[in-house]
Amino acid sequence: MDVLILLLFVSMVLAACGVAFFVWNLREHAHEHSARLSLLPLENDKD
Repeated sequence: MDVLILLLFVSMVLAACGVAFFVWNLREHAHEHSARLSLLPLENDKD
């Protein structure tokens, strides 16, 4: 039974970390330039 409590605690901590990272990502607007970054390898080299 102690293992179940430990697993529940660890899963709640991981879920809270995931939510915190998601909120931080939204506040920093890090998701807005993801489309631009994904297209960078397709640009022509300027040689």
